Amino acid sequence: MRRLLQTLSVVSRLGLGTAGLAVALFIGSPAVLVHAQYNSTDSRQHGYEHGYRDGADRGRQDRERGLGRNFRDNDYLAGARDYDPAFGNRSTYMSGYQQGYKAGYDDGYNYYDRPGQYGQLYGRPGDSSSRGGGAASSRGREAAPATRPSAGGYTDAAFDAGYREGVTAGQQDQRQNARSNFRGSQAYKNGDAGYRSSFGDRNAYRQDFQDGFERGYQDGYGRARYSSDGGGYFPNRGTTGAADTRDGEGTTTRTIVVPATRQWTPTSISVHQGDRIRIDTTGEIRWTSNANERARSAGSLDLKKTPGAPMPNAFAGALIGRIDSGQPFGIGDQTSIVAPASGLLYLGVNDDNVSDNSGQFQVVISW
Repeated sequence: MRRLLQTLSVVSRLGLGTAGLAVALFIGSPAVLVHAQYNSTDSRQHGYEHGYRDGADRGRQDRERGLGRNFRDNDYLAGARDYDPAFGNRSTYMSGYQQGYKAGYDDGYNYYDRPGQYGQLYGRPGDSSSRGGGAASSRGREAAPATRPSAGGYTDAAFDAGYREGVTAGQQDQRQNARSNFRGSQAYKNGDAGYRSSFGDRNAYRQDFQDGFERGYQDGYGRARYSSDGGGYFPNRGTTGAADTRDGEGTTTRTIVVPATRQWTPTSISVHQGDRIRIDTTGEIRWTSNANERARSAGSLDLKKTPGAPMPNAFAGALIGRIDSGQPFGIGDQTSIVAPASGLLYLGVNDDNVSDNSGQFQVVISW
């Protein structure tokens, strides 16, 4: 009976209807239901999975900041900006994104009380080892679209493949009562599961895969427990790779190149709410194809704004940040910021269409 209720809950959240219910009752497992009913190239399911992650991050951060439920319809704009033609039909994708966002926000806001749907949506049933590597997740490999995607599609495929592997590894370590250590996973070290030569640079793919793996590992392991067992980190004594402001060893400075052609660039730096982060930014970008539309870190040199940007009331082209998939915040020419939430730090440019941009910022981050 309990399993049936779990199945009905997943059917309700995904809006699968009677056909989905029939599959669920036949298979008898919510986890298998999601994997059997959809493949990852289904645009609605793809949207649901993206929306769930984004909503869960926003809900968790609102809870950590002591805010009331602050769900707003315009939060869906993030999904519209991140849409790529490789995801399939736009309206179908956005329908799934909105449903996933609502479900994710609710689970994220209550993450201390319940584990969320990460295993059902992203995990790999039947996998036997998180540390031994093993074959890449079949779902992870399917995340690469069959048609030739844009550069944004490649980034998405790498992140999704890594995220699925990370969720699985995190859940396995949690079940084994092992201290969290995403860096110990062979899949994370390799960072190229699901890679195809048509994707281009393997190292660029690896960065996005590892970014997704770390995010997925934290969600699979459980954010509340992950934060209480030492932050999930064994200190990184190197000068590159994943860093945590609480490591206490290794260098405490990273230099990040933020290209104007990418909406969000991962820094691989895990920050914690209340951390003071020092920032030194140089460089100039063009935020349109017009050579006169230039911006430095504070934004457009002629003080223009663009309504569809992540921060529509800030100047176009300005340097901005976010934690995980949370609310974007302005950085501009500030020399330090206080982290508004805990998670992985991303840097980006405040623009609604980055495909026609050029140039880059060089950002030195220290803590």
